[in-house]
This record gives sequence, C-alpha cells and structure tokens, in this order.
Amino acid sequence: MNRDRQPNQKRDYSKFVARFGCGAIFGITLAIAGGAIAYPTTTTGLLAVIIMFALASGLLSVIFGDKFWTNLWKWLP
Repeated sequence: MNRDRQPNQKRDYSKFVARFGCGAIFGITLAIAGGAIAYPTTTTGLLAVIIMFALASGLLSVIFGDKFWTNLWKWLP
C-alpha cells in the first residue's frame, strides 16, 4: 500500500481558484486578441468564443498546472 497517498487528503481549493483564474484571464485575453483579428459578426458570437476560451484555458491550467504555463511560454514567440 502506498503510504504517500492519504484517503482523506484535503483538496487545496485556493490553488484551484488561482490556477483557474489565471488561466481564464489568459483565455479571455487570447479570445479578445483573436476576435479583434477575426472581426466577429455578432456580439453574442464573440461572447461565446470568449467564454469557451476562458473555460478551456482555465481547466487546462488546473489539470496540467505548471506544465501548462511552461509549454505555453515555449510556444508563444
């Protein structure tokens, strides 16, 4: 039996909120920058894209943690 994992290990919600918040802010910024280039025809379409980008990057940031930001830093110019 693995002694490192405890069955009643408390989750760190502050880490979850911080990672998701930073990822969501990045996703909003990325969606707005991309939306400004693509010239959306409706405001609703732009809001949908912003929400999808925010959720996707927020969840990826939570799931992959520092690896997400490291790979993103390497990918961006």
